[in-house]
Amino acid sequence: MHTLAPRLAAAANDAARHATICHTAICHASAYHAAIAMTATAVPGIGAVAAIVVIILVTTALAKAARSLAALLAELLRAATAVTSVLLTTVIAIFLGIAFLVH
Repeated sequence: MHTLAPRLAAAANDAARHATICHTAICHASAYHAAIAMTATAVPGIGAVAAIVVIILVTTALAKAARSLAALLAELLRAATAVTSVLLTTVIAIFLGIAFLVH
C-alpha cells in the first residue's frame, strides 16, 4: 500500500503534464503505453487481498464486541437476579409482618 500512493501521484502528475503540454495523438499514445506499463508491474489481485484483510479485521472486531456484550449482559442478568431475590425476600417479610400484626 505504501508504494501505491507515490505511483498514483506520479501518474496523476504525468497525466496533467501531458494534458496541458501536448494534445497530439502521439502524446496520448505514449501516456497510454506508460499507463499500461505501470499496471503491468502492479501485483495482480492486491485489491482483493486488501478487501479480504479488511473483512477479516472487521469480523474479528465484531466478534470481540459481541463477546464483550455477552459478558456485559451476563453481569447485568446476575445483578438483576440478585436484586430480584432481595426484593422478593423483602416482600415476603413485609407480608409476614402484616399477617402477624393482623392476627
